Amino acid sequence: MSAPVAGSKKELEQLVVKNVPKDMLMACEDAYRTGDQQGRQHSAAYQSGHRASAAGQSKHFFINETFHEALQAHGATPSPLCGTRLVVGRVGIFNIARLNVPGHKWVNLRRSATRSRLAELNSAIERKYVQGDMFAQQPREVAVGTIFILGVMDGVDTNGLAQLTQVMVALPATDMKSWLYISSMADFLKLYDQTSANVQPDNAVPKLKVQRKKQNDNDQGNP
Repeated sequence: MSAPVAGSKKELEQLVVKNVPKDMLMACEDAYRTGDQQGRQHSAAYQSGHRASAAGQSKHFFINETFHEALQAHGATPSPLCGTRLVVGRVGIFNIARLNVPGHKWVNLRRSATRSRLAELNSAIERKYVQGDMFAQQPREVAVGTIFILGVMDGVDTNGLAQLTQVMVALPATDMKSWLYISSMADFLKLYDQTSANVQPDNAVPKLKVQRKKQNDNDQGNP
C-alpha cells in the first residue's frame, strides 16, 4: 500500500465529524455501557458453568436493544430488532453498526457476512484518504461508508464475566483485515470541540452611513 497522503487522516476525521453528530456518538457509547451492564446483571443468577455462555447471549440482546434505541433517538433509522441479526443505522453518508472485540487483538472480525459487506462500502474512502496513490483514479466525493462502534471486552467483573472497558470509533478496511481509522471514543469526541473552535466568529458590526441633512434656508440661518 502506498504511503497515505499528508493530512488525509485529518480529512477523514472531518468527513466523519461532518456526517455524524457528536450527540449520537455519545448516545452510542452510553448504550453500549448500559447494555453491557444489564446483560451481566441478568446473567449473574446462573450457575458458574452456564454463566459465561448466558452472559454472552444476554449482552448481545441487551446491547442490541440499547444501541437500537440510541440510533432511533437520533434519526439514524436503525434496522429492525430481529434475533441475533446485526442492527445497522444510517446517518449522513455512513452506516453505523457495532462490534464486540475481545481485547485489542481485533481477531475473527470477518466471520459476519453482513459486516463484511458493510466494510466493502469503504472502498472509496480507502482510495481517497488512505492509499494515497497519485496515479490511481481518486473518487471526487465519497457517497457511502461504514463506521463500527467497537466495544472492547477485556475486563472481568466480580462474577467472572467479560466486561466492557472501552468504546472506540473505527472504519474497517474493505477486506476487514485492518482499520482505515481507529480512535477511542473519548479522543474522537474532542475533534468536535476543535472543529467548533476553528470556526471564526463573525465580529463585523455593520455601520450605517450617516446621511448629511440637506440644509434649507432656515438651516443656513437665512430668514
